[in-house]
Amino acid sequence: MFRFRRYRVFLAFAVFVVLALYKFGSSNSSWRDRATSFAQSHRENADPQVKWEPNPQVAKETKQFGVEVPAAKNPQVKETPPPIASVARPAKKTSTSEPGIKSIPVGVGVGVGHAALDDLQSSSLEAIHWIKSKEQYPVLTESLIALPTAKPKHIPKIQAEFKKETDAEKADREAKLGTIKDVFKRSWSGYKEFAWLHDEVLPVTGSKKDPFAGWGATLVDALDTLWIMGLKDEFEEAVKAVETIDFTTTSRFDIPLFETTIRYLGGFLAAYDMAGKKHEILLTKAKELAEILMAAFDTPNRMPQTYYYWQPDLSSNSHPASNRVVLAEIGSLAMEFTYLAQLTGEDRFYDAVARITDNLEGYQNHTRLPGMWPTYFDASGCLQYNYNTDVNKPLQKPITAKDPGWEEALKNGAYLKADPSKPLVMPAQDDSAATAGEELSPDGKKYIPLKKPPPLEIVPNGPNPTWKPPPEESFVWPGDAKVAPQKRQLAAAGFPSDPETTALKPTCDNPGFGPSSSGGREEYTLGGMSDSTYEYLPKQYLLLGGQVEKYRTMYEVSAGVMKKHLIFRPMLPNSDDVLFSGKRFISEAEPGEPATTELEPEYAHLTCFAGGMFGMSAKIFDRPKDLEIAAKLTKGCVWAYNMTATGIMPEAFEGVACESRKNCPWNQTLYYEILDPDHENRQTQYEEGMKNYEVRLKSASLWYDEAMQAYMESPTPTPMPISVKTGVALSAAEPTAAASSPLDKRQLTDLEYAASPAQNGGVDVDSEPADEEDSPTKVQPEVEDIEEPIPSKVMPTFPAIYSPSVPLSHEEFVKTRLLEERLPLGVTRIKAREYILRPEAIESVWYMYRITGDPYWRAAGWRMFEAIDKHTKTAHGNSAIDDVTKTSPNLNDSMESFWLAETLKYFYLLFSEPGVVSLDEWVFNTEAHPFRRPT
Repeated sequence: MFRFRRYRVFLAFAVFVVLALYKFGSSNSSWRDRATSFAQSHRENADPQVKWEPNPQVAKETKQFGVEVPAAKNPQVKETPPPIASVARPAKKTSTSEPGIKSIPVGVGVGVGHAALDDLQSSSLEAIHWIKSKEQYPVLTESLIALPTAKPKHIPKIQAEFKKETDAEKADREAKLGTIKDVFKRSWSGYKEFAWLHDEVLPVTGSKKDPFAGWGATLVDALDTLWIMGLKDEFEEAVKAVETIDFTTTSRFDIPLFETTIRYLGGFLAAYDMAGKKHEILLTKAKELAEILMAAFDTPNRMPQTYYYWQPDLSSNSHPASNRVVLAEIGSLAMEFTYLAQLTGEDRFYDAVARITDNLEGYQNHTRLPGMWPTYFDASGCLQYNYNTDVNKPLQKPITAKDPGWEEALKNGAYLKADPSKPLVMPAQDDSAATAGEELSPDGKKYIPLKKPPPLEIVPNGPNPTWKPPPEESFVWPGDAKVAPQKRQLAAAGFPSDPETTALKPTCDNPGFGPSSSGGREEYTLGGMSDSTYEYLPKQYLLLGGQVEKYRTMYEVSAGVMKKHLIFRPMLPNSDDVLFSGKRFISEAEPGEPATTELEPEYAHLTCFAGGMFGMSAKIFDRPKDLEIAAKLTKGCVWAYNMTATGIMPEAFEGVACESRKNCPWNQTLYYEILDPDHENRQTQYEEGMKNYEVRLKSASLWYDEAMQAYMESPTPTPMPISVKTGVALSAAEPTAAASSPLDKRQLTDLEYAASPAQNGGVDVDSEPADEEDSPTKVQPEVEDIEEPIPSKVMPTFPAIYSPSVPLSHEEFVKTRLLEERLPLGVTRIKAREYILRPEAIESVWYMYRITGDPYWRAAGWRMFEAIDKHTKTAHGNSAIDDVTKTSPNLNDSMESFWLAETLKYFYLLFSEPGVVSLDEWVFNTEAHPFRRPT
């Protein structure tokens, strides 16, 4: 029966809620209007001078977010920008002291290319643009290292004398050329359709990305390939598109100096020269870009910031070079800036990279592996010791207000006489008479001597202070405001970390290089982070016509160390006579102890360039023995291509290094030992485990026997019923409720609990007198006693004891590992299984064919091409793959610009006539851009 008194409160509340919902739900707009009117009336009454209006409705944004790029106003097809990548940096607004420059949030996102900014025209925000500012650490005219302009020395020929091909050979070669060209055209079409003016196309999904500042990396990188393949219409179209690139802005916070130099600057210069120097826009764009990159060299020791923070409010601050630079990133700029100096006649471009070479030369014999450089070192100039040798000309210290009349003289055009030993002078502002025989300025005025800053003192192997208090007139570093730099900022730049210092300017002007840290291991390699520095030594020698001998000396010293400490013969099942180049790790030596050295027998795809480098250097430096090393290094890469299921070399793998290069027989026992070095421990552990298992088994058996005996000897007692109320055992003669009731114990207990208030402490849960009609009806007589049986005695269970699993034998383990990891015989580990369309292997194959004329190299190259195209081909180009050891690898949807700039170019040149881009006329930078050798 429904008990109204108990639920009347809930009923009243429910009626109230229903009425409220009805009232307010049917008059939604009216009560909002009244609320608005009330609020407005209240505000106006409170302050008659303030007229309050409700907030306007916010319209949905229907326009695209955009930025106007001045250099991109030419009509072109609008493109949808890629998704903006999230970054870990906090979003903040940048500011600039330059008038008319508006800022965009710094957190817009790294990786969105500048070419995508033309899609963001509708935004009220404008892009930040780089602004050329006055150099803080200028190189004076008399201190510039001049570009050598003398007649080139005689350099031996590189290319072989080729025999005339037969008609059948020509037809076969041209058919292969056509196939390679078709692959290029498919990739170029995919880029043009889906990523035009962006850095790279995603060849699987037909999208785009901008990892290299968004200045159309693929477009610029492929210019000379278009010309070489005879695709002149496509070349002209690409050159026209180049005009829209604006190098003064990018969505990246920094400009990667190395990648920008080899891809963009090298691409412009090569295309300009190869096309007959008729497209002036290419050289113009190269100079525009170089002006920005040169700003990265404005450091106290003129060593570049390898990642240049270009935005005005960042670039205007003084910064030293990094105290932990990558060797390849600072040592692989020489060719591009030298070639730019040759084409423009401006020595400052050559000076910038010649100083790096001087420092490399000075540091070369002071490393832990003399003759080579570690992958990381300190280029900041904040060193205790300077390893620099003779520098062509001294670098001048920056000008300060302490030098009387100097800064003003620069503004008014100071005049420097031809003789740098004489003081700097400028024309007088008055018409004072000149003494007899006194030299006059071109306009007939006498000169006033000016104080000239002293040259930078270079102390070989001597102490050099890392900092000194700046003059009061100096501006504050790192910002314009006089605030104390943070400790971490100062420590990272090599300065004292006193937070009370308020006006510090970096004065780490020691130009030398040194170790990046005093402890840990240093890595020496021809692979990633080092490769192109060594490659550029003989190539720079060629580009300068042999006029700078130090490039040859530095290469020959390093080559001797490479052959002794890095190059090894791998142990292979067929005893193949090939060579690999590994890594050498050297730990810092303890006082009085020799340094710890270790060779890691790794072979990486990036290292495959070494065959071409050794081969070319063997010819130009007359080192015939090195030509044999070059052939074996290149054959090692060919072997690595042939060893996998796809016919493509993995990114990196390890093998077994033989002690001798002449005798290296296959040793299966040693190979198995390296693959399974713990087989003896594994067997020993199994035997010890079995002994332990037998002991536990015997102990458990004894316990079980005793427990069974006790079980058998101890009779099981007869269970007696127990009273629920009293807990006392009932006699067998007393009747139990369970015997007379069809309900089980739990049902009876529940009924007894519900029927008796005493079970709840004697209080009714309703807390109100119960009406007689509300009293529950008894459905079961009250139960007095319930039987609670005593459980029976359980028979003991034998303990669970597990024996150790039988291990695989040494041979079974090795075979299983070879199968599961898909390891070719001779390979002990594949460190990186992907292939990202790299060119280094085919690069050396092409060099060896041009140097020797041996058709073996063409046959090897064609097998490589077929394997690559088969497994990387997509509808819109070719894509990187995830695992070359699979028969059907997955596509990674990535096509870097070097696929068109290098890989396909080398394949095409391999089957071109030998005179096409002859090595006796051209020298290639590390991105395969040909620079004309001086004649």
